[in-house]
Amino acid sequence: MIEIADGIEEIEDGLVEVRELFQEIAAQRVNPLSGFFIPASVFEDGDLDPLWNTFTTPDRRIAKFDVILDIYPYSNEAIHVVSEIEERMQIALKGTPFEDRRFSIGGLASVNRDLKTISDEDFNRTALIMLSGIFIVLVFLLRSLVMPLYIMTSLIITYIASMTFTEIIFIDILGHAGISWAVPFFGFVMLMALGVDYSIFLMGRFGELVRDLPLKEALVKAMGQIGTVILSAAIILAGTFGAMMPSGVMSLLQIATLVLTGLLLYAFVMLPLFIPVMVQMFGSKNWWPFKRKI
Repeated sequence: MIEIADGIEEIEDGLVEVRELFQEIAAQRVNPLSGFFIPASVFEDGDLDPLWNTFTTPDRRIAKFDVILDIYPYSNEAIHVVSEIEERMQIALKGTPFEDRRFSIGGLASVNRDLKTISDEDFNRTALIMLSGIFIVLVFLLRSLVMPLYIMTSLIITYIASMTFTEIIFIDILGHAGISWAVPFFGFVMLMALGVDYSIFLMGRFGELVRDLPLKEALVKAMGQIGTVILSAAIILAGTFGAMMPSGVMSLLQIATLVLTGLLLYAFVMLPLFIPVMVQMFGSKNWWPFKRKI
């Protein structure tokens, strides 16, 4: 009889606990989009203490969740995943007591996303400032408004062609999802800086020779004297950037491809062909609005 009484008492206690649990569940705010229920007794008996210590700060005011991606953290796909995680967090918190709380996402993919955002916002401004500065320097060095214009045009065409070639290689041929966020920005800066140096070498020497020689003869002689220097420098730099290829880091591979292609294109096509055609076409107007005796 004693055992039966104890059993009935345990059943009654269990029913009380179940009733209290259902009452606790019924009192919860219903959110069909997110959340799960944890009984208050679990918090009281200390079973969650190891989890609190692992995933929260000592003051229990900040929680941390680890998300391990199964994709390359430096890829554009990882950047999209971070944005998707952020969107789902906003959905999960909606309608909960934590809806107005602030959350942040860290890690390599998140850092790359932030850098991409900054790079995209700064690219146009940086390009404008850089092109304007290069143009002003060329005007003072060459004493002309015309020559700097077609030199800048040749540099921009080289950058666009190199960027297109890089996208064809890595997207159309190798099947990657896209070009790394760092490639357009750093590729542009490197090509502009190196390409304008080669232009100054050639056009500076041309400006010295044209004082005593006819325009065409001065241009041919300048190309003969400076051309080997420019081609040698371009090949050496192309080899330097080509050494980045075995690194295995996708952003470095793409930047190296862009710069290598741009240097060779500018040294072997734009300077020997495009620039001489422009010089010959403008003739005495190359030095407009400055006076220059030819």
